[in-house]
Amino acid sequence: MARVHVLPEVLAHKIAAGEIVERPASAVKELVENSLDADARRVVVEVQDGGRKRICVRDDGIGMSREDAQTAFQHHATSKIATFEDLTAIRTLGFRGEALPSIASVSRLRLRTVDREKAGDGSNPGTEIVYEGGVLRDVRDVAWHQGTEITVEELFFNVPARRKFLKSEPTELSHVTRQVMHYALAYPDVEFELTHQGRSLIQAVRAQTFAERVYQIFGDQFLQNLAEVDLTREGIRVHGLTSLPHEQRTNASHQFLFVNRRVIKDRVLNHAVRQAYQDLLPPTVYPVTLLFVEIEPGEVDVNVHPCKTEIRFRDSSRVHSAIYHGIEEALLRHRVSLRSLSRPLSATQLESPYPNPDAGGPDSAAALVGAPSGGHSGQGYPGFQLRSFNQPGLMYQPAGSDNRTVADLLYSTPAKGRDQVDPHGDNSIPETIHISGTPLVLGQFVESFIVVTERDSVLLIDQHVAHERILYDRALRSMGEPDGTATQRLLIPAIQRLEPRQAAVFEHVRDQLNENGFEVEWFGDNTIVVKGIPAMAGNCDAGLLLSGILDDFTANEELGGSRSGGIQRFREKLAINMACRAAIKINTPLTVDKMHWIVDTLLRSENPYTCPHGRPILLRLGIEEILRGFKRI
Repeated sequence: MARVHVLPEVLAHKIAAGEIVERPASAVKELVENSLDADARRVVVEVQDGGRKRICVRDDGIGMSREDAQTAFQHHATSKIATFEDLTAIRTLGFRGEALPSIASVSRLRLRTVDREKAGDGSNPGTEIVYEGGVLRDVRDVAWHQGTEITVEELFFNVPARRKFLKSEPTELSHVTRQVMHYALAYPDVEFELTHQGRSLIQAVRAQTFAERVYQIFGDQFLQNLAEVDLTREGIRVHGLTSLPHEQRTNASHQFLFVNRRVIKDRVLNHAVRQAYQDLLPPTVYPVTLLFVEIEPGEVDVNVHPCKTEIRFRDSSRVHSAIYHGIEEALLRHRVSLRSLSRPLSATQLESPYPNPDAGGPDSAAALVGAPSGGHSGQGYPGFQLRSFNQPGLMYQPAGSDNRTVADLLYSTPAKGRDQVDPHGDNSIPETIHISGTPLVLGQFVESFIVVTERDSVLLIDQHVAHERILYDRALRSMGEPDGTATQRLLIPAIQRLEPRQAAVFEHVRDQLNENGFEVEWFGDNTIVVKGIPAMAGNCDAGLLLSGILDDFTANEELGGSRSGGIQRFREKLAINMACRAAIKINTPLTVDKMHWIVDTLLRSENPYTCPHGRPILLRLGIEEILRGFKRI
C-alpha cells in the first residue's frame, strides 16, 4: 500500500486557509480589500465579539453577476490578473484569488451581491450564496439594491485547534480596528464605518485631503503635532505626516506605512524611520508616522506572502534613502518654529512634580510613596538620623555624633592609624573609621541623577525610575487593599476623545478602571468623561494619563485569561502607567530632603534595582574600579 497520498480537497483548503485567515482581522482585511478593488465609495464593517462571532462587510461597489459570484469561490479565481506580465505590474490590493474560498472553508459565509451595470433596470435580481465549512449550501436570487455584502459567522467553527488560539474579545477587536484604520487612512476619498455590537468605533466620511482624514480619526490635537512630508527622489515619492520630536509613543502602534496604498510590514521602512529620528528621540520611544511610498509596481514584489503584507524592493536602498531624507527635510522645516514645540500647561502641571515632604497632607511626597510626612522616617536604618550641612548633599550619622561636614569626614586623617594611607602612592585600599556603611547622599548630577557613596562604592541613582519603582509598589499595594485605591475627584471633569483602537478596548476595561481609582464613563460614541483619577496620580493630566493607559492596552495586550489572573495583570499594567506618568522627571532639581527621601524609600522596597519596565535604577562604581582608574592597583 502506498504511503504517500493526496490530501482530500476540503482538508487541503483548510490548511491553505490558515496562511490567509489567521484571525478575524485577516478576514476583515481581505474583504475590505475586495471592496476597494470593486471601486466602492462606502465600506461598512460590522463585528460582534471582536469578530469571532460575526463579521459583516458591506460596500457600494460594482458588485458581481450570478456567474461571477459562483466562480469567485473557486481557488485562484480572480478578475485582477490574467498573465504573468500582469503579476509584475500589480496595481490592485488583491490578485491571488484565494480570500473568498479560504474564508468560506473555515466559517459559515453568506454573500449577497448584484451587478451594478444591470441592477438599475430591475430585470436582473441579486444573488445570494451560502457556504458552510467550504461546502456550498445554497444559491438563489435575492432582492439586492447595490454592491456586495459578505457575512462571516463562527470563524474557525470547524477548526477547533485554530479557534482556541484566538485571543480575547478586546484583543481581536483591536486588530480589526487597526485594519480598518489603515484603509481609512489610505483611502480618504472612501467613506468608512466600523461598529462593534452597535457602538460606532470609526465614522469617517469622505475627505478632501489626507490631513482631513487624520483629523476625523485621531482628532485636532494629534494633527497639530505632525509635520508634512513630501519628497520625490529617484522616481520614488514619499508623502504623509510624521511627528515632531516631542510627540512620542512607548510603542510602534502609531506607525502606519503604505507602499502604493498597500499596508506593509517591512524592516527597510521601519529602519529608515528609526534612523531619521536617531538623534532626536531616545531609543526606548517611537515617533508617530503616517507615510505613503509611491513607486512603480515593477520595482516591488508583492507576491511574497499570501497575506500580502510583506514585500521586496528591487532596490531597497533607494526606498530607505527617500524615507530618511523625506522625514529629515520635514523636521528641518519645523525647527525654526518654537511655538510648534510648545504645549499648554495646566495649573497643576506648573506645580512641582515632587511636593515638599514637610508640607504634609494628601499631596505631600510622603503621602505619594507611603512614608510618614515630616522628614526622614528612620525606619530604614535604626539608630541613624538625618543631619543637614551648609553644602549640597547630606549624610546619615549615628545619633549623637558631632557635626563635622562631609568634607571633614572624607579628607581628615584619624589620630590613630594615620600611617594606614601613604600619600605618596600606597597600593592598599584606603580605609577610614569615620564613614559608616550607611549610604551617604552627596547631591545631584545634571539634575537627573542622585550621587550616593557607600563605604566601598559610589552609586548613581536615576531619580525618575527610582521614584517610578516607589510609586509602582505603592499603587499595587493600594489596589490589593480591601478598601481599594483612593480616588481624587476632578473639580472640572475632563472630556477625552478616544482614537478608534482606544475606544475598542475602553468598553472592556471600563469597569476595572472604575474599580481601581478611576471614575470614567462614556460621553458619546468615541468620547469619555473623566470625573476622577487615582489619588497617587493627582498631579497628572487626567486625559493624557487615561489615553496613555489605553494606548498600552491596545498594543497587542492580551486581557483575557482567568478572572484572577486577568485582574492582576490589569493592575500591574495600570500601576506601571500611573507610576511612569506621576514620577518626577529628569532635569528636575531636588532639595536635600527629597533626595534623601528617595534613597531611603527606594532601599526599603522589595526590588530597588530595576523599574517596572526593567530598566536599571542604580549604577555602581566600586572602589576597585576607582583605584584602577588612578593607577593605584
